[in-house]
Amino acid sequence: MQNSNDIDQLINQNQRKFGKKTIIYLVLFIIISLALISWYLINDSTENSVTISYEEYLVKKGTIADLMIASGSTNIENKINLSFNTNGTITSILVNEGENVSKGNILAELDSKDLLNNLERQKLQIKSAEYAVSQAQKNLDDLLNYPSDEQLKSAQELVSQAKANFITAQENYDNLLNPLDSEFDSVSKLIEQAKYNTENTKLLISNAENTLSSNKILLIESVNNYCDEVWDGLGLPNINDACSGEQNLPLSKQITDNILKEVFKCCDANTTKMNLSKSLINTNSNYQSSIKQIEVLNVQLDSANASLKEAQNTLDSLRNPTQNDINRLKYLEEQAETNLQKTINTLEEILGGAKIEDIALAEENLAQAESNLYIQELLVDQAEENLSKTKLYASFDGQISSVNFKEGEFIASGQNIMTLTDAKTTEMTIIASEAEFVEMEEGMYGIVALDSKPESPLIIQVVSISDVQQGVVTYPVRARFIRGFEVITVIDKFRPLIQSLIGTIDPSSLTNIPGGGFPGSIGQSQNSNNEFDLNNLDVNSPLLDFLSGELPAEGMNGTVTLLQESVENVITIPSEAIIVDRNIKKVISSYNQDDIIYTQIETGLTDGNMTEITKGLNEGNKIYIRRESTNGSSESTSRSF
Repeated sequence: MQNSNDIDQLINQNQRKFGKKTIIYLVLFIIISLALISWYLINDSTENSVTISYEEYLVKKGTIADLMIASGSTNIENKINLSFNTNGTITSILVNEGENVSKGNILAELDSKDLLNNLERQKLQIKSAEYAVSQAQKNLDDLLNYPSDEQLKSAQELVSQAKANFITAQENYDNLLNPLDSEFDSVSKLIEQAKYNTENTKLLISNAENTLSSNKILLIESVNNYCDEVWDGLGLPNINDACSGEQNLPLSKQITDNILKEVFKCCDANTTKMNLSKSLINTNSNYQSSIKQIEVLNVQLDSANASLKEAQNTLDSLRNPTQNDINRLKYLEEQAETNLQKTINTLEEILGGAKIEDIALAEENLAQAESNLYIQELLVDQAEENLSKTKLYASFDGQISSVNFKEGEFIASGQNIMTLTDAKTTEMTIIASEAEFVEMEEGMYGIVALDSKPESPLIIQVVSISDVQQGVVTYPVRARFIRGFEVITVIDKFRPLIQSLIGTIDPSSLTNIPGGGFPGSIGQSQNSNNEFDLNNLDVNSPLLDFLSGELPAEGMNGTVTLLQESVENVITIPSEAIIVDRNIKKVISSYNQDDIIYTQIETGLTDGNMTEITKGLNEGNKIYIRRESTNGSSESTSRSF
């Protein structure tokens, strides 16, 4: 094995050999590279010699618009998927797909029989709850206003009546124990009067009996005379009834009526028959009257005897009251006293007003009743809400774009039964980057060229810009379509936009665009500066399409050109003619082989191709655009030093 010295020597020899080879290779590479570069430069200088020329440009006025290009798509702002907020069976669908509806129209209904019955029950319950509140309120009001004038007056009247009853009960009890002389005199007079009435009635009865006997004798004689004449051949009526004996007297009214009827029959009345009949009837009547008189007098006698007995009993009671009478009147006196004390206590309570605990209880009862009513009202509201959920209404004026269910099908809460859209709310959603977004403003005008209809541009105006959000790459911007005669009112506001677009279009390429192409095409009037004249439109002008009220369909994509800033009728020159030297802007106003003359200018708005000149040039001035050409090709240069 080699020692360390041998190893070091070997390494040094190898390093010297490697270093020499590297240097040789590097020198050869540099020589070859320099040769190639020299050859290339020599050939390039001979083949690509630069020729400088100056193109004359006549300064004129024009329009410059600072435009922003973005993309977007159409969508409908008012578009809603309609659904029920409850489950149920569809009983009716009242609209068809494609049908126009108005806001508030009923579109579909669910089975609501059970919910309707429940609502009726809840309404009945709320009436009961309302009555309970009114009663509780009345009770509280009565306590707060207690006592009322009527209550106080009534209580006072009850006390007065109780006092009178007590006094009367006392007097009755005292009179029972210690009757007055006047009472004895009164009762004595009653006894005497009753005795007199009794004796007098007895006398009248005796006289009436005598009269009855006399009248009976007279009646018997009349009956005998009447019956005797019958046997003599007078032919008197009712002989069997009238002459049946004394035991049948007096004769009945039927018998006497028959006799009168026969005796006074027309035309053949006999005087004797008449007299005998009259006598019989009169005496029979007198006898009957005597009988009735005795009956009446007997009744009077019974009454007089009863009065006499009552008066005698009253006198006995005055002299010797029974223990039952004493106890009864004593009890009535005590009851009257007790009742009087109760009415007095009641009056004192009334005068003291309602008790605090009673008022508190009434307030608690009222609060509970009101709480029950509130709960019941909530139940009614809930029942009505549940019932309303069975009807589907149009949220706005629009068109039914789809119907997804049929009548008789069961639908769950939240399921889309149909879609309602309002085509009038079609708008353009512009997708802008963050750089574009910060430059956008509400109210900006623009033109949309839809991919499917590039020959029919549409006018838009930005109406809404979303707030900037951290971490968001693109931002949606909403813009409305300007259609119909509104175009006429805002046409001057987007004139620069159209003029600028015209400047970017090659007129020779517009003849092949269907319908005349974009503004600036054949058939449209332009002024002397090749600007579009909005006041002199040809009948074939595409701008007339803007007056149409039609809106694009949803979901169409397109390119949006927005007008940020613009100037009209200003001095403009091509941006390539401007030379910037140490932040000083200038143009070539003249040149010759020996010298170039520059004119200093100040610039305004630019769209990249053309630039506004605010100072240094006038309309009609000539300027020159420096151009460099190499082997037949040329390009303009804008120098910056």
